[in-house]
Amino acid sequence: MNGRVRTFELSHIGEFHVNHNEDFLVLEDLGEDLILVAVMDGCSSGTDSHFASTLIGKILRKLAKQEAYREYATNERKELVVLLESISLQLFDDLSNLNRQLDLKSDEILSTLILGVVDKGLLKAEMIVVGDGMIHIDGENIEYENDNKPDYIGYHLNMDKHLWYQTRAIKKSIPKFKDLTISTDGIHTFKNHDGKSYPKITEERIMEEFFVNTRELDNANKLKKTLITISEEYGLKPSDDLTMIRVVFF
Repeated sequence: MNGRVRTFELSHIGEFHVNHNEDFLVLEDLGEDLILVAVMDGCSSGTDSHFASTLIGKILRKLAKQEAYREYATNERKELVVLLESISLQLFDDLSNLNRQLDLKSDEILSTLILGVVDKGLLKAEMIVVGDGMIHIDGENIEYENDNKPDYIGYHLNMDKHLWYQTRAIKKSIPKFKDLTISTDGIHTFKNHDGKSYPKITEERIMEEFFVNTRELDNANKLKKTLITISEEYGLKPSDDLTMIRVVFF
């Protein structure tokens, strides 16, 4: 296949948050041409809400490294859908065990999750969504929301993991893509930050700049530059934390 695949990432603390970015992201190799992508958003009304998203992210990084080593050692690759389920169930186990070991309260382990395994060679992916957020696929925005009441994985850690995965995790198969982004819901929170007058820009245009714009695909800081440009030209910054990962074939 001619062309290249580039990945871009952004995690930015919202203007309404002072101490911590409550989002977290993971972008890790899973093996040859395979990557794990994930964005998490800690529950703002929870205790130490940055902790849950960070903890989930750290577990996923560990699992990605273990899977990459397993594939290298055995020279066996799992099907994407099998790989995603395996990682998800192990995440559930690890999170449940740490929850017990640390004796956490129920509001200390609440975070949304969009988790995917991506084949950069075949340009396909398998995803799960737990809570809310957005997946963009080749010009189409797919919104996941629960009337501001995300069904956090932390609510179900006493549940059978297989039952949780089958009934609580929303699955999304992407058999082919050229431009894929996963994002937390901070993308909807851009507001004027200095009270000055600027040209207008719609939310749809803002999302296009992050998810669709193909300028400067050789710039690793493309998403950060887009954020700065929107601030400087339109006077807008996200009031909530904003985190995304974009995978582009060009």
